[in-house]
Amino acid sequence: MPSRFNQTFPSRFARSGFGLVELMITIAILAILAAMAFPSFNYMIRGNRVSTEANDFLSALNYARNESITRTRGVTICAADTTGGSTPTACGGSTVWTKGWMVFIDDTAGATTPTAIDSAAVLRTWIGNTHNTLLPDAAQTFVRFNPRGQASSDTTGDVTFTLKPVSNCANQQQRSIVVTALGRSSSSKVDCT
Repeated sequence: MPSRFNQTFPSRFARSGFGLVELMITIAILAILAAMAFPSFNYMIRGNRVSTEANDFLSALNYARNESITRTRGVTICAADTTGGSTPTACGGSTVWTKGWMVFIDDTAGATTPTAIDSAAVLRTWIGNTHNTLLPDAAQTFVRFNPRGQASSDTTGDVTFTLKPVSNCANQQQRSIVVTALGRSSSSKVDCT
C-alpha cells in the first residue's frame, strides 16, 4: 500500500527564485531610479558643503569677536593658507579665503594688513573647503575686532563675503555673509550669480 507522504509535489512548486530575465529587469529598473536620484544627491551634497562652511566661517567671526571682548585686546581674522598643516605666520596677501583663515591676537591699530604674526598669538585656524569659493565683495584680507567687539577692515563700512560652490551653483546655494561695523555677523541664502 503506497504511502500518501511519498507523493511528489507538483512541478509548479519545484521551481523557485528569479530567472535571468526577471533579474535583468530588476537591475534595469534600479539603474533608472539611481540615474534619476543622482543629480538630486549631488545638489544636496553641494548645499551641505556650503552650509557647513558658512557655519564654520560664522563661528570663526563670532569666536574672534568674543575673544577680543574677553581679552580686551584686538583680535583679527584673516585669509591664510592653512592647508599645509602648520600654523601660518602671516596673513595671506590675497583676498582669497578659500584655503582657510585664522584668528590671532593683534594689537595693530588702523587699517594696515597684519604681517609677521607670532605663532603664540594664533588662537585658532580653519581649513577652507576646496569645493567652495569664499570671496569678499571688496579687497578684504582681514577683519579686526577691537576690545569692544567692533569690526574694522581694509575698507570702511560693512564687510560682505560671498560663499558658493565652485561649480554647478543652483537656486539658493550661495550665501552672503555680512560683518557689520558693530561686529555682528549674519548669513543669508541668495540666488546664485
